[in-house]
Formats: sequence, structure tokens, C-alpha cells
Amino acid sequence: MRLNFRLFVVLLIGLALLLLVAYRMGWLDQVMSGASSGAPAQTAPGAPAGKPSPGSRPGGGPAGMAAPVELAKVVRREVSDTLWVTGEFKATDRVDLRPEISGRISELGFRDGQAVTKGQVLVRLDDSLLKAEYAQAKAEAELAESNYVRAQELFDRQFISPRGLDEAKANAAVAKARRDLSFARLARTEIRAPFAGRAGLKDWSIGDYVKEGERLVTVEDTDRMYFDFRVPERFASQVSVGQVLSIQTEGITDKRLYRVSAVDVEVDQNGRFLRLRAVVANSDGQWKTGMFGRAGLRLKTIADGLLVSEEALVGDREGFFVWKVVDGKAQKARVKLGVRLEKEVQVVEGLAEGDEVVIAGQLKIRAPGQDVRVLNGVSGKKP
Repeated sequence: MRLNFRLFVVLLIGLALLLLVAYRMGWLDQVMSGASSGAPAQTAPGAPAGKPSPGSRPGGGPAGMAAPVELAKVVRREVSDTLWVTGEFKATDRVDLRPEISGRISELGFRDGQAVTKGQVLVRLDDSLLKAEYAQAKAEAELAESNYVRAQELFDRQFISPRGLDEAKANAAVAKARRDLSFARLARTEIRAPFAGRAGLKDWSIGDYVKEGERLVTVEDTDRMYFDFRVPERFASQVSVGQVLSIQTEGITDKRLYRVSAVDVEVDQNGRFLRLRAVVANSDGQWKTGMFGRAGLRLKTIADGLLVSEEALVGDREGFFVWKVVDGKAQKARVKLGVRLEKEVQVVEGLAEGDEVVIAGQLKIRAPGQDVRVLNGVSGKKP
């Protein structure tokens, strides 16, 4: 009983494999076509032997044997060899403002995301102690200057020695330096915007104590942005200042074209990439620092290239070919390819403008000269 069951399983598997092979070889299509057309066509009475009957098609077998395919036309238009890379937006001017002295925040002169002007006070630290020190140093400097003036008068009357005059002069210079140092320290209690731009978000409150070097606020000039991107080292000889590029970002539609403004002087040793930069207008503020974008850099442009859909290409050991349809029959055409686009390929040799090629149903074509049945209209569709 177990032996019979195993034999049944083996026969079932063999039958399934046979059906699979028959489907891949097209035998099932032929059997089904013959079954749907009824009895085989008979030679009409009195017709000469060897000539096809009215129900058959010369050179292509019965009408039911035509391969169902979809076509597309070869078109001619401008072709741009575009290199797609990723890049990042950066502000043309950006600074993290940090205090040069420690202190307690007494005033915040901006709101979150506010536009600021050059020289505007953004943060002020408590300056009461430094003001007192400056007042003291200023008074000492004035006194030392007065002593030097009197010493000069006494020296002119020969009441003091040259050394006494030199000491008075040195004391006045030291007092003046102390006054200037105190004023400089007092000025550092005010953190101002170094250029016009937009302030970031506040992370501090009035009364917070900040240490020297801690980040207080970020200011960016966002009217224009840098778009920095990298290309592989092998394209280094094909890029230059002035090349055109388009930029795509998530959720933003931008049909404007930009140009490369700068090319780095060295190749990044970590990954072998060359960095390029484009300057883009951003008056509407749609781009932010750190955003990623996809750039299409045009390496070269061909004015009248022939384009065919990628779906038409069939590869073998000799390269690529397409099935071209002429007078309802399939013809095998070897092609030489050029620039590859996103969904199309430039054809350098093998096709002409207006040729109709198969883009679906290639597996149904068994040999050149086979009849085809177009499923998407006589004129096909453009790539």
C-alpha cells in the first residue's frame, strides 16, 4: 500500500513538471489555440496542393498563433545624461552665539524664529558688577592722566627728575589700559547679531546662569542657501562650475534649474567623493538647514537623441536587441545603447525614429517573422 502511494506521488510530480515545461515552451498555447479554432483547416476542394487555405495566414500559421504584444514608438528628442545624487541644504551664513564670559541672563531680545538685524542685542548678561568695575577703572585712569599732566608741568620747571615724569606717564598708561580692559569686559555682556538673518529657538530663560562658551542662540541667513552634494570620483573630470542641475525634496515641488557655483579642490579620502556646491534662492523659506534633497546634475546634452522604453530591451550573450514590428510581423533588431535615463534608453544604432518595438509580450515571440497581435492599438504608445 505504501509503495503504491509513493508511486502515485511520483507520477503526480512528474505530471506537474511536464505541464510546467509545456507552458514554458508554448506547447499549451498551441494546443489551446488549436482547440479553440476547431478542426484543422482542410485544403479547399480543387485548390492546388501546398497552398494555404483561406483560413490561414501566409508565413505565420493560423491566425490564432499570433503573439499578443504591446508596442511603443521610438521617439527623437533632447537627451540629457543626468547623474542623480543626494545633497544637503546649508545656510550661507550661520553662527552659534556663545558668551565670552560667564554670567546670569538679564534680558532676551528676540522671539523664537524672529528675523533679526545686524547689531541687534539678542542676549544681555547681568552687568552691574562690571559696570562698577568700569567706573572705578575710568576714575583711576582720569586721576593718573591728571597726575601725568602735573608731572609734566613740574618737570618743565625742573621741580622733578626725568624719572618722576616717566613714572607718572607709565602710571597713566597702565590706568588707561585697565579702563579699556574693563570696558571690553562690560561690552561682552551684550551678545549681538553679527549679520541680518533669523534667530533660532530659545533654550534659556531670564535668570539662567550661563558659562563661558555655552551656546545661547543660533542665527542664520536663510535668504539664500547652499546645496552641497557629492559625486563619485570617476565623474570628477565631467563636472565643472556652471553645470545645470535640478533639485527635488520631499513634499516640495520645484521646477527651477540651478547651476553649480563651486567645485571642491580635493577628493574626499573617505569614500572617494568630490564635493560640489550650488547657491539656491530661498526667500520664501521653504528649505531649512539640514534638509536632504535629490539633485539631477546634467553631465552632457544630446540635441536629437533616439529614445526607446527600457521595457523593450532584451539581453543575451551578444548584448541587447529589441523586437521590431513591421507589417504585423516581429523582426529582431540588434541595438547599440547610449545614455540611460530613468525609464528610457538612448539608441545609437539599430533603430530609426517612428519604429514600433515590443515592450510587453516578448516571451510569446518564438522566432523572427512570427505574426503579432497588437493589444494597445496600431500606433502603440510613447515611451
